[in-house]
Amino acid sequence: MNRKSDGSQPGLTGISAPGLGDITVSEHASLPLSNELLWFQRSIGQFVKGGIYLLAGQPGIGKTTLGLQIALDFGKQGILSVYVINEQSESDLAKRAQLLTSTWPSKLRSKALDFVKPDDDVYEMAYLPKFFSRQIVSKNGKYRGVQLVVVDSIQGQGLSAAATKQYRHIFEFCRSCKAEGITTLLVAHVTKKGEIAGPKDLEHNVDCVLYMRKAFVYRPLFVPKNRFGPAVLRAVPLKMDRKTTALQLSPHVEARSTVARTFLGRKPGSAEAQAAVALPTYGLRGQITAPGLPRKEIEQLLNCISQLPEMDDMAGLSYTIQCRLPGERRYRSVVGLPLAMALIASYLQREIPGHHLYIGELDLLRTVREVPDDLIEQLWDAIEAGEIQTPVRIFCPKESAPILREGISGATVVACEKLDDAVRLTWPDLIPKSSA
Repeated sequence: MNRKSDGSQPGLTGISAPGLGDITVSEHASLPLSNELLWFQRSIGQFVKGGIYLLAGQPGIGKTTLGLQIALDFGKQGILSVYVINEQSESDLAKRAQLLTSTWPSKLRSKALDFVKPDDDVYEMAYLPKFFSRQIVSKNGKYRGVQLVVVDSIQGQGLSAAATKQYRHIFEFCRSCKAEGITTLLVAHVTKKGEIAGPKDLEHNVDCVLYMRKAFVYRPLFVPKNRFGPAVLRAVPLKMDRKTTALQLSPHVEARSTVARTFLGRKPGSAEAQAAVALPTYGLRGQITAPGLPRKEIEQLLNCISQLPEMDDMAGLSYTIQCRLPGERRYRSVVGLPLAMALIASYLQREIPGHHLYIGELDLLRTVREVPDDLIEQLWDAIEAGEIQTPVRIFCPKESAPILREGISGATVVACEKLDDAVRLTWPDLIPKSSA
């Protein structure tokens, strides 16, 4: 296009629009987080005033816990928050908040609880814009002066992805909050495939996406989108405190190789199942590297592990599996239990005690199936002959336990009906007996 000598375009009159160089750039103002949530601030870069955050994950994973932790952290600093709920009662929310603050000094605890205001009047997301105008920015609004709004959850009343009109109301509410410098945290569900529930433009209309997974007390956190800092596609390792349920940083950082011992008979002797489990980069599919092992059996084993109570679906993880089978090249089903334990230990970053020995086949329902009697007898003979050092703790099918003779010093037998029993008895703090 031709231009005049002064740089203007021919045929255009009036005042020219400003270019990017004419626009004043302002830094994002941050909301302060205390040292207890320093891990969260480092994960997202900064918690921005007026930012729109989306937190997604499976039911019971800790989304409400994290939302409450942030609100309570602001509360103890005198920063007002409103917690909009449509999946639980105010009493349930208060009970959880009291548990999270149970170890705090009483005055600080009371202050934090007073500055978090629960609200259960928003039955439909279509009401959010009116809620904003009537209760937040109105001079007579109950929550005037609030700096954080948590909506838990946006799909709490069964909102489908096709309900575009209601999602538009959510977006309108978030934009209104942003214009007033009020930070919003939207809690969302995930589909059976692990995708964030709702239309795709849900993720486009927020500034930061937080995605949580679970494995017992562990909660890997991803930040796949962040307009205020770098995306975190490698998991931020979190764990849930057993006493308060508060989320905190855990040592689960890099993939860790673990070994579980087993026994294949007097001639082959002892064997080892070694595994390393890693969380893949967010959005990428996991891989299985298991040279010499039947892929179908490995996939069935992973499906079996995923059925454990409080265990996340392990299908999307990356695995490196090795089985050291002296004198043998063929995979045997009795390696199922030790291999499962090695995989679980690696994912959870737990050690398997060196004196533990696992023997048993696993079926699709996590049942530890009976092994041949002569294999159990050979194991006991090997212990008596000193071929397997004591102390040794043997985890075996409950049907096989009576075959193992008593009387060998340093040898104990643990009868396992299901994989759950082996996990609970290996790490007693991991699965309470009542839920096993």
